[in-house]
Amino acid sequence: MRTIVEINNDSATAVRDGGQEAADLLARALMSGSDAAWDKLRPYGIKRIVERHPTEAAKVVVAEREIAVR
Repeated sequence: MRTIVEINNDSATAVRDGGQEAADLLARALMSGSDAAWDKLRPYGIKRIVERHPTEAAKVVVAEREIAVR
């Protein structure tokens, strides 16, 4: 499985100030893959863009709108 992570440049200060807490939350989100874990990263400007399982069809997400790929 592959996860693409977007880090908002405007939130660089929040990520820096979050230090170890932000790193721990990111590790937890990557390991568990749960939506709740990813939601805790939103204050740091970090969100999951695409999670693709090998058995799922490919998809592209543009401006939070999912587009199927043929």
